[in-house]
Amino acid sequence: MAEKKEIVTKEENKATEQPAAEKKKGNKTIMMMGIVILISIGGAFVFVSKVYPSLAGNVQPDAGVPENPENQAVVETADVQTEKHPETKKEPASASKKKEEKGKEGHEGAEKEESLMVPVDTIVVNLSGSNGRRYLKTKINLEAKDSDVKKLIETKSIQIKDRLISILSSKTLEEIDGLEAQENLRKEIKDAVDVVLKVEGVLQVYFTEFVVQ
Repeated sequence: MAEKKEIVTKEENKATEQPAAEKKKGNKTIMMMGIVILISIGGAFVFVSKVYPSLAGNVQPDAGVPENPENQAVVETADVQTEKHPETKKEPASASKKKEEKGKEGHEGAEKEESLMVPVDTIVVNLSGSNGRRYLKTKINLEAKDSDVKKLIETKSIQIKDRLISILSSKTLEEIDGLEAQENLRKEIKDAVDVVLKVEGVLQVYFTEFVVQ
């Protein structure tokens, strides 16, 4: 009976120790799972903080936000256009007006100078002492001193031409040959025209054609 009791007691002790061992084993398993979960969470946090620093609150205040490449390209294009098309400075209105007035004055001056030239009809005369075998063909332009003299020359064009024919037909070939002879002829024509006009209004005499045959 005593042995039977002892066997029963050992079995009861084993039954009691077995749930305690299983309980300890279960606690260890839970702890291991908790450690694994903590490690997993920590690894996930580190990964997120590296890949998405803004989500993890690791953005440094001094770190610049990368610019949008498209915006940067637009800015560069604008800079290039600015370099290609520099800003043109507008001239003041007064300076522009002065330039226009100056241009008008120059144009009017040129027209005035041109308008003071009075052409004389072509003159053909036989030279003196040539027995009609040599003649002079010439075109003469008279430069008037002002517009009043120009009108006077045009008014007395017939008298002036008649006087010029008389002067030129009286010349021999030797008297009109050479630059010095032609210069003397210019002075004689100028004085003759002034006599017709009764005023010293001719500034210069020009030969636009001077042919001797």
